[in-house]
Amino acid sequence: MQIKRLPEYLKRPIATLDNEQNKKVRHILKEFNLNTVCDGARCPNKCECYSNLTATFLIMGKTCTRNCAFCNIEQQVPDGLDEHEPKNVALAINKLGLKYAVITSVTRDDLDDYGANHFCKTIFQIRKLAPDTKIEILTPDFCGSYEALLQIIKYKPDVFNHNLETIERLYPIARQMADYKTSLEVLKFIKENSADVITKTGLMVGLGENEDELYQTFCDIKKAQVDILTLGQYISPSKKHLSVEKYYTKDEFDKLEKLARQAGIKYPIFAPLARSSYKAAQTYLQVIADK
Repeated sequence: MQIKRLPEYLKRPIATLDNEQNKKVRHILKEFNLNTVCDGARCPNKCECYSNLTATFLIMGKTCTRNCAFCNIEQQVPDGLDEHEPKNVALAINKLGLKYAVITSVTRDDLDDYGANHFCKTIFQIRKLAPDTKIEILTPDFCGSYEALLQIIKYKPDVFNHNLETIERLYPIARQMADYKTSLEVLKFIKENSADVITKTGLMVGLGENEDELYQTFCDIKKAQVDILTLGQYISPSKKHLSVEKYYTKDEFDKLEKLARQAGIKYPIFAPLARSSYKAAQTYLQVIADK
């Protein structure tokens, strides 16, 4: 099958070490031995984020126990947890002066609690060392463990994000080791058991979904009481990953945003290069202002 060429409107400059802000972010990450999803997942917005002295921290290592066909993060047996990482994340946030931090992780199905306690330790250290910083966590599904989710809730992140990634029909292709209904239940459980926590999820388009399937997904997300939905264009990281079936235009994104609002999604953040952390701080402030 012929590989579709990346449209010009999806191309972004590569972050370079010549930019002073970029150099500062990289220096701090190296100083505290930290990873970012910006690097691990080859995010197209990395240059912009690093230049604004921010990054999305990737905890619990650089390798994942799952093998999603769209994701650039390496899948293999991961190393043990770094006990210093939660504090180091907090120190880096403090040094960068972040008022809003996004913490995500690889999936750790090898751990008894699927990594929930490591998230909790990280939230605790940020609250201790950078108390003015708002915290968004972007988590795996913890295999649907209510015990793990209740543990997270106790530490009160400001925003709980868990990505659906795609429509239900494409899960066996794109997310072979995940379950659509489990991911929805995770989001629903958080909202039902911690109403004050803002919930959030994200989708990609371009994997072969159709408009009706997307609208049904929007309705499922609304039923799970999710507050914020991000939607962006899938860009294949390499020839080894799923190929792009369709590149959506800006007008098509605008149409999908209208559909999401029709489904009841109050805060849809739709754009070709929208990713989980896209406009995260601004959207959080908007939700708070509307409460």
